[in-house]
Amino acid sequence: MKNIKPVSSDEKLLINLGTFKVCPSCILFIRGEGNYSNIFLKDGRKVLSCRTLKFFETLLQDYGFIRPSKSALVNPTCISSVDLKYGKVIKLTNDVNISISRRQVRPLRDFLSNHALAGAS
Repeated sequence: MKNIKPVSSDEKLLINLGTFKVCPSCILFIRGEGNYSNIFLKDGRKVLSCRTLKFFETLLQDYGFIRPSKSALVNPTCISSVDLKYGKVIKLTNDVNISISRRQVRPLRDFLSNHALAGAS
């Protein structure tokens, strides 16, 4: 973990994860697990943080991160497709599926229609 560096230095926000800092643009998604969060990065790494998902949701709301369920926070730039009808899942660019809670289907549909993300159905 010592050779980890920020992806771009022009980002306004670098999230401090203890031993290193990371740009919001290099985060795929964050999965909450109790009082901890697993941060999944675009380069395949996974980082465990002692912060809650609520903390990251507040921190990343200006970057458009969406919360499709109680246990996940997703970077909208990493979404490859969305199924709001049958499977109720978000498929990310790395082929990971994030489930959408039934209460978040309508807000997510509104978000997708306002931001015109490709692959929404």
